[in-house]
Amino acid sequence: MDDAPEGFEGDVTVTVDGEPPRTASAVFAARFEPLAGHVVWTGRVRLELPPGAVLTITTPHGSARAEVVERDVWGNARVRGLERPPFPVELLDGAG
Repeated sequence: MDDAPEGFEGDVTVTVDGEPPRTASAVFAARFEPLAGHVVWTGRVRLELPPGAVLTITTPHGSARAEVVERDVWGNARVRGLERPPFPVELLDGAG
């Protein structure tokens, strides 16, 4: 089993309740987390969003909810996925 994270890098659409959708650059990584017992995904979205905000992230592969856990020193939102990743992950989708 390869322990290298899988992920996505590119433009996404971000929707926060009560606000119009916005396009932003993002980077996400997914990996199997043994202590959690499932695949987790985290990443960074190039938007200023408050910690605790729940958003929907849409990639060309799908959509998923995520929570802003903090802002980095550049003002980007660091997020933690709340659902299945919105990009292909071999462990979840199988090879090919």
